[in-house]
Amino acid sequence: MQNHVYLDDGGIIVIDTHGPQDEASIESMGHEIEALITEQRKLGKPALILDSLLDLGPVGPDGRKLVVQLAKTLDYDRAVMVGKGGLMRFGTNLMLRATGRSHNVRYYDNEQEARSWLKAYKPGA
Repeated sequence: MQNHVYLDDGGIIVIDTHGPQDEASIESMGHEIEALITEQRKLGKPALILDSLLDLGPVGPDGRKLVVQLAKTLDYDRAVMVGKGGLMRFGTNLMLRATGRSHNVRYYDNEQEARSWLKAYKPGA
């Protein structure tokens, strides 16, 4: 599980997820994301998240529950998940509905479209 969480040059928190995920790997990424959100907030910048699921492996039920919990509780302005479509789109959209934050969380099959939606964020709008 070689995951990578970082702030890109455009001010977007990027999560590159690789391989199978368990609760420990998801929790670790959650801590890294939270730290970057805190950093963005201190700078007066929005917290925008792009979660790349393109190389994601299996995630067990407890891991999926943790993802939903993080999506509900992290202090981000907008978040997108980028995947390969099909069943991934269906499953991810079910998880996103469970967060109760569907107004600021989306799923895309295309990273450029996802980035455009993130960058269109206007505070207070």
